Amino acid sequence: MDGFVGRERELALLDGMLARVARGGRAGRPGRALLMRGRRRVGKSRLVEEFVERAEVPHLFFTASAQPSAAADLALFVEAAAASTLPEAQLLSEQQPRTWDAALTLLVAALPTDRPSVVVLDEMPYLIASDPGFEGTLQKVFDASCPGGRSC
Repeated sequence: MDGFVGRERELALLDGMLARVARGGRAGRPGRALLMRGRRRVGKSRLVEEFVERAEVPHLFFTASAQPSAAADLALFVEAAAASTLPEAQLLSEQQPRTWDAALTLLVAALPTDRPSVVVLDEMPYLIASDPGFEGTLQKVFDASCPGGRSC
């Protein structure tokens, strides 16, 4: 036993979404954004950690932590991304992006093109609180990166 009990329905749902991405997504868009919401301290992060571990795909799991500035959040993101299992993760540490736009664009370049991967931005409200433009930047980079069959 691995210490993780229950949540089989939720894990199956996440597995199904990953399988859909592996097949090419829907409407020609291979990437998929998923927002998971719920009460605090009910195991959402642990569920996603378990899913990523079981899925055995390249991944980045970043947990925001209410840093005093957007620059501090960004530095921690770059550190986590550089240490991730994404195939080109070193791009982030080599280039040391100074904006979320640059960091997320490099993140797209670090993703594999031949198989699915998972990027988790845990505790995203902390990122939005320190940089109100973060959510729009994330949407812009995601939309720009997915057309034409690009995996994201």
